[in-house]
Amino acid sequence: MSIYKRSPDVIATDLGDELILLDPRRGEMFGLNESGRRVWLGLEQSLDDVASAIAAEFGIELTRARADVASLLAALAEAGLVERTEADASSSDTLASVDE
Repeated sequence: MSIYKRSPDVIATDLGDELILLDPRRGEMFGLNESGRRVWLGLEQSLDDVASAIAAEFGIELTRARADVASLLAALAEAGLVERTEADASSSDTLASVDE
């Protein structure tokens, strides 16, 4: 199982319908739209919980929401905004996904 947590140096500014992320290590800013904001704010929840909330809120299929959340998490990890690690199922303080 993979877990995701926010990188400790990243500064987030919540603008309500979007989120601005600043990575001071690289001097880069990133913007997340409303659904991306939802994923960022849901990092303490399970991937299925976040995907279910996005599917319901935005009227999309759950399988599509899961794929979109996984894709965003991979992009955030690639940018250094979240950290992905392998952990056991008992970890509950970060967004967890089951690798297939």
